[in-house]
Parts: sequence; structure tokens; C-alpha cells
Amino acid sequence: MNFMNKKKVVDIHIQVFGLGDSGKGCFISKDFIFSNTFISMLMALKVDSFNLSDEKIKNVLLNTIDTSEKIDCAVLLAIDGVHKNGKFILSESQIVIPNDYVIDLVKDNKRLLFGASVHPYREAKQMLSETERCINEGAVLFHWIPSSQQINPEDERCIPFYIRLVRGGIPLICNTGEEFSRTSSLINGNSNRFNDIRRLIKALDIGLKIIVSQGSFTYHAQPFQHLGRNTFEELMGMLRVSEEKKWNLYADISSFCTPSRITYLERIKKEIDNGNISRKRFLYGSGFPTPVVDINILRKSLNPNELLKYIRQQRNLLDNTYNILREFGIHDSIFTNAWDVLRL
Repeated sequence: MNFMNKKKVVDIHIQVFGLGDSGKGCFISKDFIFSNTFISMLMALKVDSFNLSDEKIKNVLLNTIDTSEKIDCAVLLAIDGVHKNGKFILSESQIVIPNDYVIDLVKDNKRLLFGASVHPYREAKQMLSETERCINEGAVLFHWIPSSQQINPEDERCIPFYIRLVRGGIPLICNTGEEFSRTSSLINGNSNRFNDIRRLIKALDIGLKIIVSQGSFTYHAQPFQHLGRNTFEELMGMLRVSEEKKWNLYADISSFCTPSRITYLERIKKEIDNGNISRKRFLYGSGFPTPVVDINILRKSLNPNELLKYIRQQRNLLDNTYNILREFGIHDSIFTNAWDVLRL
């Protein structure tokens, strides 16, 4: 991609979704439609669930990006369905957003970037072929949600995929930590084991650039607390030793504008200020369309109705997220760090 030399503000985490009425391969399971995550996404998009379509969702997503005054570029994320033994398994897939759907969205719009998704359990030749095709179509990163897609990052079938991305200098953005926002984790509780950040060490040792998504914890509560583990602390520990181990490990701060994550933002600031972790290890992402709460006003008590009213009155959520995090004290460079990490 040819951009000017000046680093731009890049939002690396825009979640694309669709119901499938467009006939372009989008899919959302019935379980996910009735999940709290989907309801919150509709609230953020300000769309009527009774008048919902792929076209409506697409227009809201694109309009939000196009009217943003703070974001220069945004990565739209595809999500491949579950594959087993080389075959696509729709019945076990929670969300499917085909690469071609995202390719069409980003076409002819210089502010939009293609985030591809290829399941490593596709038939081997087809997996590499699809990976190559996405790279040729301009993919700036690849996207996995191991628990939802039922991917074990340590599986040997992942190695050829990792090697191809390393060769192209292309990162993988990957959810880690306990994942209850997507219902496959509730249906198949064991799938959360695939989100163990330590399963990424093999790929890091190979040289893969990995962006850990959403700070390695859940939207709702402390990560893996009932298992006696703190995945956020594990992420911080791995980031601290990344220079020594020569790991290309990064973390995005997507979906951080929520009350449960204030302490984590404060911790990230402290780690940077104390020189424990380089600020270059953190990248900006909004997590749009997730609801945005002005965490700066939470130092005073607000009742739930006031918070709901605040969310409904918001205008451009991308600009709101950017402004909130800036006011919170997130270092300016974090908003442009992706410029040095993505394939641009």
C-alpha cells in the first residue's frame, strides 16, 4: 500500500458482521443473535433489530468510519468459520465474515484496510492458497479467535501458515484470555483452552508478529479468575521479556472504554512510564461496534440509566473512543504504532 510518509492514526480492530441476507456468505448463529454481545453491538450501531440487514449494518459501519475526524485508517476484520479435517462446519461456526466480503468493503476506499482470516485446519493446499490470495488482495494482518474458531495455535497444521506470514512480515491479531462474548465458548467450554496466551509461544519463536487482542481478558470480568490465573498478568509478563526473547509481540487496547478496564489502562500506563514495557508494544483499536463509556467520568458515581443515556447520545463512536483514551492519558504514539507493525 502506498501512503505518505507521515504516520497515521490506525484503528486495527473494526468488527464486521452480517446476518447473511445479502447472499455474500455472512453468517451469525442463533445463539450469538441472542447473546449480550450482539445486543450491545446493535446498541452501539443504533440500529433496530427488527429492521436489520447486511446492507444496513454495512452502511452504518462505513459511515462511522467515513465521518470520523480522528481516525485516518481502519482495519476491517474478516472471520473464517470452523473447519475440521479440511471441511467447513457451519453448524459449529458462530460468526462467519468471508474474506471476499471484506475485500469488497475496502475496495476503492483509502481509509479502509483488509484484515483477513484463514482457518489453519482447511485442507493444506487450499489453506495456503487462500492465505496467498488474501496477501495479494492487500491483507495488512490476519485475524483469529481461537476459542470461537476452535483453533489450537500449537497445532502443527498452523506452522505453514505462520511461516508464510513471517516471510511477508504480516501480523496475526489473536484473541486470548477467557472468551464468553462469543457463545461457542459457552456451548463448548473446553474451547477456551485454545485462548491460552502461552499457546502462542511457538509462533513467537518462529518469528511471527502477534497482536494480542483486547488485553487478554474478557469484557465482563476478571480473566480466568475461577481458574486461579490472570491472563492480563501473563500478557504483561510476556511483553516485558519480548525484547530479550526477540519476540514480535504486541497488544491492542480495543474495547477498553468500559468501567471494568480502567485499572488495566492504568496498569499499562504504569508499565510504560516505569520503563518495564516499551510503548511501541501497544497498538490502538476501538473494537467497534462495542459500546463506549467515558471512563473519565466514572470517578463520580453514575447509575445504570445515566450510563445508558450517555451511550445513546453518542455521536461518532470512533472519535469518542479516541478522545476518551487521549483524555485518559494514553500516549500519542500508541495511536500510530500500527504504522510500524502492519503490512502497509
